[in-house]
Amino acid sequence: MEALIRLEDIGPGGYYETADSQLKLLTVADYLYMHGVPFQVAVISRFIDPLRGVDCPMGNPFNPVSVRFVQTLHALCARGASLGMHGYTHQYGQSISGEGYEFAYSGCKKDCPPGDPLESLSTMLYFQQSYAYRRFYMAISEFYAAGLKPDWFETPHYTVSEVQRKILETCTWLMYEDNPEAPDSQQVSFRRSSSIFGKTYYVPTPLGYIGSETVEQDVNRIMNQANSFGENDLASFFYHPFLEFPYIHIRKNARPIYEDRSPLKRLIQHMFSNGRRFVSILDLFRSSSRNRDECVHK
Repeated sequence: MEALIRLEDIGPGGYYETADSQLKLLTVADYLYMHGVPFQVAVISRFIDPLRGVDCPMGNPFNPVSVRFVQTLHALCARGASLGMHGYTHQYGQSISGEGYEFAYSGCKKDCPPGDPLESLSTMLYFQQSYAYRRFYMAISEFYAAGLKPDWFETPHYTVSEVQRKILETCTWLMYEDNPEAPDSQQVSFRRSSSIFGKTYYVPTPLGYIGSETVEQDVNRIMNQANSFGENDLASFFYHPFLEFPYIHIRKNARPIYEDRSPLKRLIQHMFSNGRRFVSILDLFRSSSRNRDECVHK
């Protein structure tokens, strides 16, 4: 009976820009580590806020915010985190990272990200010139510049055109999101792809997430829904750590106080009390001979 948790929308800006907010993020990681909970971190590697004039790539060694953020990511890894690329900027045009869309989607009326033509899949030249590939390449380049290596990819808002999805599936063997061909799946599934393995695996989050305006409602929903899952179903959800910040109190020359009544702590304890075991996303694949590969041409 396995459970998965992903800390969502973590970037060098917004809720995680200041030293205090990063300390609170580390406090959450310390709690998970001390309780034997492996966790995943969806990283926005370049944070953009057009309204504030913010453009902060995490691999910039001359930006103190970037440097501090990268140090935080290394500290998260030391506490058992598996890092993933959550798009590149998780925005387009005048939208803010973490809020906007990054890839093409139907119904867009403003600040619409470009799509990619079918011919992008026809030759390596067209492939490397595609919007989707360039976003993937820039995202992974930021990781490498920071001395980090991602394990998986997640499209912002689980949204991307079919051609762009095929491009991304060629680039990675592991997508941490719901499979569009099996959107209600509660288990790992895959799609045939042009990746080195001939398939790209999808790890779903059937329990969804907790909304900032519906915290108590969503905590109860996730608990009740997890209770109905079978032994082979993944009790997988994602969580925005800033929701924990009101329950974490920083003290001078002392460890922060982290209240037990926080939403995340209650969810973790509920999973434990019902016999769930938290695992790393890579634990789902380590029993086989599958290897990892990135789609980067140097």
